[in-house]
Amino acid sequence: MVSLRIQNKSKVGLFPALFLVSMFLLISCGGGDGETDSDCAKAFNSSTGEWECIGDSSSGSDNSVSSNLASASPSIQPTAVPTPVISNETEAGRELWVFLTKCVSIDVAHLEINTATKGDWLVKPTSNSPQEFGTWLIKPSGDLIPHNGKAGLWDSYIKGNCDTSFMSPSATDVQNEVGAATALWTQLAKCHPELPVNMLIAQKSQQTGDWVVVSDPSYSMDDYGVWSVERDATIKPLNERAEEVWAALSLSSDEVGSSDPTETAAGCSPVIRNLEEAKDRMYAFLSSCFPELSQSEMKTNRDTIRHVWLVVTDEPYADNTSERKKSIWSVDGEGRIQARNSSAKATMAIVDAGNC
Repeated sequence: MVSLRIQNKSKVGLFPALFLVSMFLLISCGGGDGETDSDCAKAFNSSTGEWECIGDSSSGSDNSVSSNLASASPSIQPTAVPTPVISNETEAGRELWVFLTKCVSIDVAHLEINTATKGDWLVKPTSNSPQEFGTWLIKPSGDLIPHNGKAGLWDSYIKGNCDTSFMSPSATDVQNEVGAATALWTQLAKCHPELPVNMLIAQKSQQTGDWVVVSDPSYSMDDYGVWSVERDATIKPLNERAEEVWAALSLSSDEVGSSDPTETAAGCSPVIRNLEEAKDRMYAFLSSCFPELSQSEMKTNRDTIRHVWLVVTDEPYADNTSERKKSIWSVDGEGRIQARNSSAKATMAIVDAGNC
């Protein structure tokens, strides 16, 4: 019984001791200031080496931890990709058509569209388009960029509120090779009626969109030079020989290319324009001393290198022997005569001296 009482007393003394130990542990863990950490999220603070609560705006240490975490993982903003204004060739053609028709009526079907590099488009007039508006580069962004000189003129013309000082839209429709050759022939034939239209060859320039017209080398008549014929029938000489012919026509670039260039009058400074006129000029020169000569017996050809007429005559010698001369002469467009061999020089001396 005595030992039982001793054990009961020991148990009674043990409970107060356990209670005191529990209170000590609670106070040492921070429970004494009324805060608990069981209901907060924690993060390790590398600067202090301790775990700290985060998300509480009232704690300065919590704010520093949050800022550290935010700086450790910055957000990445996606790069915005612009949506293209032009996405296909139909839209590219329509964009240029809207721009061009601010000043000129153009059928949208007269636009030929081709895909270029880097998603761009090249637009030019079709072969049957009455307007030569040049070649344009269309960007997906909607930018319209002139791609050759003709397009540059149209760009200035339209941006200048349709100012015709930059250019004038086509009035005469030159659409193909035959039309270009005929437009030039219409001018040349005013002073060169013997010139057949088939002698002129036209080819379209991919660079300018104009027609380049030259003389067909298979014809032995003459070389009339290299010419440019634009869609509106404006004619321009491109080399020295064409400039000579142009000057002889007495036409100006302002006159040709008007509303009806076929009505422009030519000065026709050449006196001699064909074979028959070259023969007539020779007969007029020789007839004072050799009236028996006949134009029909003269042989005439064209020197396409010197651009003169060559005439061969067979006038008799001064002693009236049966043998006749073979004199060669040249007659230029102005009617000037030159002796081309010794026989012609002897005859010219007789005529000039009047010693017939």
